[in-house]
Amino acid sequence: MFDDEFFPTPGPISYRMLGKISDEASHFLEPSAGKGDIAEQIRRQRPRATVDCIEQQPELAAILTSKDFPVVGHNWLDYPGVCYYDAILMNPPFSNGDAHLLRAWDFMHNGEIVCLLNEETIKNPHTSQRKRLAAIIEKHGNVEYLGDCFSKGQRKTGVNVAMVYLKKLSDDDTLEMWASETAERDPNDDIGTDAHMLAIRDRLGNMQHYYDKANDHMLKAFMHVRKAALYMGQNDIDSPRGTDYDKIIGLAWTNVNDARAEFIRAHRHGAWMSVFHMMDFRKWLDKKQTDEFIRDIERNGCVPFTRENIKGTLQNVFLQRGKLFEQSVANVFDELTRYYKGNTSHREGWKSNDNYMVNQKLVFPYGCRFDGKYCKSFSSLYSGSCVDIYNDLDRVMCVLEGRDFAECDTIYAALDRKFRILGYNVKSPFDNQAESDYFHIRFFKKGTIHLTFKDSDLWEKFNVTASKGKNWIGRETQETAA
Repeated sequence: MFDDEFFPTPGPISYRMLGKISDEASHFLEPSAGKGDIAEQIRRQRPRATVDCIEQQPELAAILTSKDFPVVGHNWLDYPGVCYYDAILMNPPFSNGDAHLLRAWDFMHNGEIVCLLNEETIKNPHTSQRKRLAAIIEKHGNVEYLGDCFSKGQRKTGVNVAMVYLKKLSDDDTLEMWASETAERDPNDDIGTDAHMLAIRDRLGNMQHYYDKANDHMLKAFMHVRKAALYMGQNDIDSPRGTDYDKIIGLAWTNVNDARAEFIRAHRHGAWMSVFHMMDFRKWLDKKQTDEFIRDIERNGCVPFTRENIKGTLQNVFLQRGKLFEQSVANVFDELTRYYKGNTSHREGWKSNDNYMVNQKLVFPYGCRFDGKYCKSFSSLYSGSCVDIYNDLDRVMCVLEGRDFAECDTIYAALDRKFRILGYNVKSPFDNQAESDYFHIRFFKKGTIHLTFKDSDLWEKFNVTASKGKNWIGRETQETAA
């Protein structure tokens, strides 16, 4: 199932690797993550940290996803993402670990790296790549030799292993100590002889320098923030003002990496959601599918927002739109058939409802509220879930008929309009009726809603489509029914 260089990291080794990383680190990346042994160690030891993974083998990537680790890429050496990580922990293939570690060094902006290598990579620097790595280690880190620590692992190997630690500091996290005048002062300059006074003069000079630099960088920051907002607006992403972006910008006062991490996640999420809305995916997905899609965006929010990924996503949805719609209808079907007579999961059921089909007339509970104590009136639906199922039903009907949902007089709109008209005057039994484009509607004081399909052909088409989505009829029958 796995290639010859898949060697899961033993628990004691991943524990030692994580021990090298400072306690302040909160955003981790594990390239060539395998089945996530290092990532799981991070999750156990630092439950508040975020861990992203990169893995090329589909089977291993699926295992990582099942463990709720975001798989943000597949080929580490070609990964196009942006680095906002505080630390990279890695156990790359022993055959070319130097290339993987150098990629991590070039990728890292400001943070720490711990990498396991074949010790020969360090002890025998006979290539230009290994020589470069040796120079980086000498200047920025250290090596610890662990011996054949994989000899008792899940997949054994007798390779002697070296653990490399590197720390990289970015230029923008250090102050430029002022020295605009590089020439030394003449000893005869009239600067006084009091050592304390000289120190004060130097301090005042530094204060002006820091003041000017702060103004310079902050004014540039304002311009860049405004430009970023304009570019985001072109993608129909909400303006940063009054959103989580305010908090993200505030993070930059104390931790650039945290600010970068939160901004990239939020921005990518917003960009993918913009694609979702622009392509009107909601037309093919019900509320349940939409929630699952958004959860996938949240979980895999670091997947690079590239033209290739966007194109691939659009192609997948386009090719699967028929199946997605059938599943959407099946999900609506399940919701509408929950309240049948004799069900064991709800307190109430009605003879007019069946669990094997949506009848032309059906009863749905908790659809409205009647205030019989004070104002003697009906009011809006109990919860957002009621609105969702009604909108899903109307959306399905629009797709089946080839109409635009935005132009539909929906169940919710008809009920809301009726409630507003009724006001405080619910007297006649005929007042409890409403009409939407697709349904005759009756509502009652106990909160139930009775829906009757107006068009019997659409009603039958709904049930056939739901049966396809639930795989209740075979392919030949589906084709005949279509």
